[in-house]
Amino acid sequence: MTTSNQTWKERGARLAAGLMFASLLLLLAGCTLFNRPKPDPWAAYRAGLAPLSQNILDSRSDWPRYSLDLQIDPETRTIQGSQEVIITNDTQFTWGDLYFRLFPNLPHFDGEMEIASVQRAGRPLPFSYAADRTAIRVAPPQPVAPGASLTLDLIFSVEAPAPTEPYVLFGASQGILNLPLAYPVLAVFDQAAAAASEPIPWRLDMPATYGDTAFTQAALYQVTATLPSTFTVVATGVLLGRTSSADGQDTWRWTSGPIREWMMTLSPDFHVVSTSAYSTTVNSYFLSGDEVTGNEALQIAAAALRVYQDHYGRYPYPAMDIVASPLQYRGMEFPGLDLIGLGLYRQRTQDLEFLIVHEVAHQWWYNMVGNDPVRTPWLDEGLAEYSTYVYLGAVRGQAAADNLLANRWQTPVTYARNNGLDAVVNQPASAFGAGRYETIVYAKAALFFHAVRQEVGDDMFFRILKAYVQRYRFREVQPADFVSLAERLSGKSLAAIYNEWVLSYVTP
Repeated sequence: MTTSNQTWKERGARLAAGLMFASLLLLLAGCTLFNRPKPDPWAAYRAGLAPLSQNILDSRSDWPRYSLDLQIDPETRTIQGSQEVIITNDTQFTWGDLYFRLFPNLPHFDGEMEIASVQRAGRPLPFSYAADRTAIRVAPPQPVAPGASLTLDLIFSVEAPAPTEPYVLFGASQGILNLPLAYPVLAVFDQAAAAASEPIPWRLDMPATYGDTAFTQAALYQVTATLPSTFTVVATGVLLGRTSSADGQDTWRWTSGPIREWMMTLSPDFHVVSTSAYSTTVNSYFLSGDEVTGNEALQIAAAALRVYQDHYGRYPYPAMDIVASPLQYRGMEFPGLDLIGLGLYRQRTQDLEFLIVHEVAHQWWYNMVGNDPVRTPWLDEGLAEYSTYVYLGAVRGQAAADNLLANRWQTPVTYARNNGLDAVVNQPASAFGAGRYETIVYAKAALFFHAVRQEVGDDMFFRILKAYVQRYRFREVQPADFVSLAERLSGKSLAAIYNEWVLSYVTP
């Protein structure tokens, strides 16, 4: 009996110990499962932002996402493309039909974009061209409710022109092929139009030829492009890699943080020099023979980037590119990339600094703080223009800044007022005509921001601009957003200044 009882006791003790050990293993396994970090939904895009700016991705759960695969033939100026786009209805209205813009089909782009198919989960969706072929209407299988997401796949082709005029934003000229917005872009949903029960509550405006082209919302991008290895490509986003194949083709891969649009420019003749501005790598791309002005462009861009970061807040990307382009004496902004006309590198070098400084400012006023450049172009152009005054005061001295204010802004605005050419600033670009556009949308709008600065003082003015960037970063603003923020922070009414410079005009 004693031996038997001890055996059973030993067996019971061993069983209890085994159960305790098993329970401990289960507990530890449970802790591991519960403590396991969740997958990072934005992991593929974090390299597109500087380390201190990567938290921007975590501010939203509904970023639109584009994945592009492009086969490019620079000789024929053609693209065969496919894209996946993930979109979330971030409005208060249910979406019926969806609209995508086809910007290459704009008359002043003079290109041709064709859509071969639109699919969802491998099933074709009906679509039709709209807005004079500058958009397509897509019928999803069911309406997209607020907060719901939808993934679409599009197959498309693009043909770019080879114009003979000196200004070529889209197409080939002087050994450079510019390809901005060469993919279908989801149009901007207009909640005010939806509230008014308008039949098409999507923004399908035809932009003026002398203003900016596209009203787009910030999105995340992953892009793969294959083209001949003799070409150097400069593109928005961050280059992840470039691989070569035996058939003389290179495949380039980029990713991005939030950007307003994706573009690429390519040439077999690009040269590049680089420097740093704080933690940002600045690159200047130029053609053979332009080495002196290419290096000058680099130093100007780096200086502007430092000044604007000091006054407006952190630049979010790890790199910024300044690229010579067939834009004659003009410039054009894109996220992290500014095109500067070749004429400024060669004939009008005295204007190179001003154009670069203006375009770099657009990284804050257009890309980070977005607005409608077709209906309210003064919001970004006025601040980008006024930023040149900020830059000159910091780099060249106050006398140089005041000279700019007097000669570039006050003189033409005074002339306009004395000769019946003044106009309300807060109007669409199409309201001005090419002759008055720059005077009103650039110069008069810049004088509004100068008047605000004089009213609230320097310290408060730059506090307002930093808060403006923080509050509306990668969102879209209306004029009232700036005014109300400035009034709230300064404690001053700006109604009289806003009325004088933005809402009124003088008749002689």
